[in-house]
Parts: sequence; C-alpha cells; structure tokens
Amino acid sequence: MDKLRKVTVPLHPTIKEIIKVTSEANNLPVSKISLEEVRRGPSRMRRLMGEPQPLAKVMNHLIPIEHDKLLMRLYYPEENRLLPLLLYFHPGGFVKGDIDTHDPVCRSIAHASGCLVAALNYPLAPENPFPTALRAAKTALNWILTRPKELGFDGRIAVGGENAGGNLAAVLAQEAPSKISFQLLIYPPTDFTSSTPSNQEYEKGYLLDKESIDWYQKLYLGAAGNPADPRISPLLAKDFSALPPALVITAEFDPLRDEGESYAKKLKDAGVAVTLHRYDGMVHGFFQMAGILDEAKMAIQEVGETLKTHFKL
Repeated sequence: MDKLRKVTVPLHPTIKEIIKVTSEANNLPVSKISLEEVRRGPSRMRRLMGEPQPLAKVMNHLIPIEHDKLLMRLYYPEENRLLPLLLYFHPGGFVKGDIDTHDPVCRSIAHASGCLVAALNYPLAPENPFPTALRAAKTALNWILTRPKELGFDGRIAVGGENAGGNLAAVLAQEAPSKISFQLLIYPPTDFTSSTPSNQEYEKGYLLDKESIDWYQKLYLGAAGNPADPRISPLLAKDFSALPPALVITAEFDPLRDEGESYAKKLKDAGVAVTLHRYDGMVHGFFQMAGILDEAKMAIQEVGETLKTHFKL
C-alpha cells in the first residue's frame, strides 16, 4: 500500500527557496488580511503550474441548484469516444480558488489519464458555510450521472480533489459509494477535531501553517458545523468497508500529512484497495507546481496512470 520513507529527507531546494522568499516578504497571515486579498492568492499560483495542456475540447455547463446555478467545466482529452469521468474539486481551504485558477491542473490530469475531467465551481465559505459545498457536490454528481450521452462519458465516475477538494471527494464517496468507482485524494484534511504530530511539527514555516488551517476551517464550519460530523471529518466515519478504491497522495512537510495517511490506513484496514504515496521533500500545494517541480509532474503522471489502470484505458 505505502510508498513512505522512514527517514525524513531534506526539503526540495526549489521548495526551500520559495519558503525563503515567502518568509522574507513578511506577509500577514490570512486571518489579518481581507477576504478579497486572500482570494487573489490562487491566481498568483497559476504561473507555477506550467503551460496549459492543449486538449481536444473544453466546455462549460450550468447546473441548476436551488435558486442558483453551478458552473462546471468539462475537459475532453479526445472527442467522439465515451470515456470515464473524474469529478474534480479544486483546493483553497473551502474559501478561495475556482475552476479558472486550477485550469492547468485539470488539463494536465485529463491529458495524463485519458479521462474526461469535470471541474466544479462549488460555493465558497464564509458566504456559503457547511454544508453548502457538499450539497453542491452531490447535485453535480447526480446531474452528471443522468446525462452520460449528453456529456460524452461512459457512466463510470471517479471523484477527486486537492486539499479542501480532497475532503469533499472523500465525503462524497462516503455519501454515495455505489455511484462512485474510484477516489483520488490529494493531501486531504480528514479530521477537524484533533491536532496530529505533523500538524504540530510543521505548524509554521512550510507555506501552509496551523493558524491558516484553523482560520479556513472556522470559516467553513460557520455557526452550525460540528467538527465531529463525518461529513466534515470523514476520518470519523464508522464504516469504511463499502468505499471505492483510492489513491491518496501526501506531502512530507505538510501539516495535513498525517490526516491523509490515517485515512488511507482506515481504508486499508476496512479491506479497501488503496495506494498511499508520500512525496518526500514536498510541502502542501506541491501538486500545483508542475511548472517548476519534477515531483509535481510525477504526481500528475501517477494520477493519470492510476486512473488509466483502474478504468482499463
């Protein structure tokens, strides 16, 4: 199951330089700046993702939800062929990011996997606290499943995401396991109730700090969210046995590392086929840095090959 090293390796030199530059900038913590400024952050990350991968077709759809509509973008690696679909949720602590800021990553996953990728603009906190994003994810899943011919997919669907998106994917797989064929979880937060060893060891100085995590989670929870609710902390679910197989990717120097790895262990202990791969020398967010990190390219390729193998493409 595991691709873990017992001995910690040094921070990757490029990551070390990014941390040095970030530290010298003396930026205020997210809790001390405006929400508008926080939400400008993901756009600055785009230049680290590399050149957008050309694809056969990219299309936008609007999904009705209550008194609003959800924007969903479909990435087609090829046309005129029914393909399995990955419903993918972007990162951003439930507070920032959208399908535009994460567009290069979705393009790369579609190209590497040969799957149709559907990226969803789920509602963000604090304007839309729990369970709004989860309801949107369920709505999108059911909307997709009723339109295979219209969308051009073969009825098989995986869910996946990075950070907050990984949390939504894990919860969605628990809520609708019979509808989902596979789950892709990239350093997902899985337990809002406890502080793990990695959360304490890397609480500051590794791009994502504990203070920021607490701030993001507080906004997502809102007034009514209970951290012990398995729909918020999927690690606390009682039964993992019926869940779909999974690929769980973690980063060595990430406060959320232990939560992802504990989730993979819960899956394995329940008899679920799971691959866990910790990327040594990496920090939270490395998956978005394929423009500057070979390890990010390797992770995207691993995602692609895993989905190809699972779907027999």
